Amino acid sequence: MDVLNARLEALERAVLSAGGGTNNTENMSEQIAYIERRLGQVLADHTPLAQGLEKYTKLKGVIDGDGDLDLSRQLLGVGAKVELVLLNDSAVHTLADLRAIRDLQSNISQPEYAAAAKLLPKARQLEQQHTEQAGELRRAVADISSVVDRYHAETEALSELFVRWDQILTGIEREVSELEAASPVFPSSRR
Repeated sequence: MDVLNARLEALERAVLSAGGGTNNTENMSEQIAYIERRLGQVLADHTPLAQGLEKYTKLKGVIDGDGDLDLSRQLLGVGAKVELVLLNDSAVHTLADLRAIRDLQSNISQPEYAAAAKLLPKARQLEQQHTEQAGELRRAVADISSVVDRYHAETEALSELFVRWDQILTGIEREVSELEAASPVFPSSRR
C-alpha cells in the first residue's frame, strides 16, 4: 500500500509541476476543484461556451456511443455529431481568441490613443514640413556635390598647370645651364 501511495504522490507532483504552478494546491483533488472553479468562471463570462457545454452534456451519451448503438444512430446522425465536434473545436479557438483579446485590452484602451486623434492634424503638418525639409536637403546635397565636383576639377586643372609650369621652368633652367656652359662669357659658372 505504501508503494501505491508513493506512486500516487509522485504522479500528483508531476501533474502539478507540469501545470505551471498556477495555484498552490497540494493534491490532485484540490487541483481538480480549482480547475472546475476556473471552468465555472470562464463559462459565466462566455455564455456561448456555457450553452455549447450544456448541449454537449445533454447529448453526451448519444455522442460518445454509450448505450444502445441503434438508438444513437436514430437520435443523432453523423452530420449532427460532426457539427457538435466542430462547434466544440470552434469554441476552443474562440475561447483562446477571447483570452488573447482580454489580455490586450489594457494596451488598447490607453489614454494616449484617445489623444492621438486630436494630434493628427499636427502630425500631418509635421509630416508636410518633414517632406519639404527632405526636398531642401536633397537640393542642398546636390548643390554641395556640384561645388565639390567643381573644386576637384579646378584643383586638377591647377595641378596640371603647375606640373606644366614646372616642366617649362625645368626646361628653361636646362637651356640656361647649357648656354652658360657653352658661353665663354660666364667663366665663373664653370667648375
